[in-house]
Amino acid sequence: MFEAGASRIDITPLSRVFLAGFSPNRLSEGVHDNLFISAVAVRLGGSHIVLASIDLLGLFKEFLDPVRMKAARDHGLRPEEIIFCCTHTHSGPDTLGLWGPNEYTTGVDDEYMGWLSCQLAEAVDRAVKNMVRVKAKHSWTLVNPRGIVKNSRSPGLVDRYLSTVRFCDEIGCTVATVVNFACHPEVLVNENKLVSSDYVHYLRLRLEDEIGGITVFLNGPLGGMLTPEVKARSFEEAERVGGELAGWVFDSLRYEREIREERIWLARREFSLPVENQKFIAASERGVLKRPLANGQVITEVSLARIGEVTLATIPGEALPRVGMEVRGMLDGHCKVVAGLGNDEVGYIISADNWTPGKYEESMSLGPRTAPMIEEELRELLLQEA
Repeated sequence: MFEAGASRIDITPLSRVFLAGFSPNRLSEGVHDNLFISAVAVRLGGSHIVLASIDLLGLFKEFLDPVRMKAARDHGLRPEEIIFCCTHTHSGPDTLGLWGPNEYTTGVDDEYMGWLSCQLAEAVDRAVKNMVRVKAKHSWTLVNPRGIVKNSRSPGLVDRYLSTVRFCDEIGCTVATVVNFACHPEVLVNENKLVSSDYVHYLRLRLEDEIGGITVFLNGPLGGMLTPEVKARSFEEAERVGGELAGWVFDSLRYEREIREERIWLARREFSLPVENQKFIAASERGVLKRPLANGQVITEVSLARIGEVTLATIPGEALPRVGMEVRGMLDGHCKVVAGLGNDEVGYIISADNWTPGKYEESMSLGPRTAPMIEEELRELLLQEA
């Protein structure tokens, strides 16, 4: 029988920080809602998987790997059994470096990052220690995007797939609900100076108020730009978007099915990606971007996991919808989870036939070879399982 435990740890910065996303030199002026790590640990026999959602724009693999190694060592896990995914909020601290006071100065607060690493390990620790016997359930639906999400790059091309995996204890109470959907948390734009997890905050509030447990939100292939469709850039609209998205989760739960296949399997592949973006290269050389390059490359990873009839794939950045749909099409299983910003943030991931020099997403991408290389590594993982 499956076991699962959940945890939530506060990671709200205690002092002013440079906010990530949009333009640089955007200093926070307060906190609207706290930022969290929301985690669920699942065990079946000697196999585990830990999924942790982090209310930050992104984190590099070089930062996350030592945390995963420590947390794994503390609980007898393999590091690859721990998957960290950022929600990609644009109202949280700069944890990558690109949004400091100017283009020559990093926006990363080293003291905050040291504290964050401890909080991440603590979130895993608590989730593992909180495990109880559970029933695992899954569901999915296709969201009507009107009033929720739109594609500002390719109008009409929206990933409508929303999936959930819910773990309930022996008396039927929700322990955790994993929700996977693709949309930038950027209802709040550049003018906002308050720390917030954006619409994700309200999504969690409504779900947890009505079904209990801890909601673990895994953003999907949100590039494109898959952005909220709103009437105003306000917290009221963030609340509306999060609430409407929660409504679609409830709709999917009407068709929830218990996971019958008692199985957990997980594997990952580490590989190098060429960095062809001169802006990223210059920022790394200046120490602004907190990621060293080795021979013009970065090391990243993809993961493939199964929890019974649920198949999960991670993408190490912001895949555009076509890439995300291509990845989902590779997967089998009754319910599919494509988790973006999984254990890394390499920027936008754009298919070669959609690569258009001069567009914004291309300016924030490693290069045109990124998408096909990631897709190939995932194919290799699928062959490895077979």
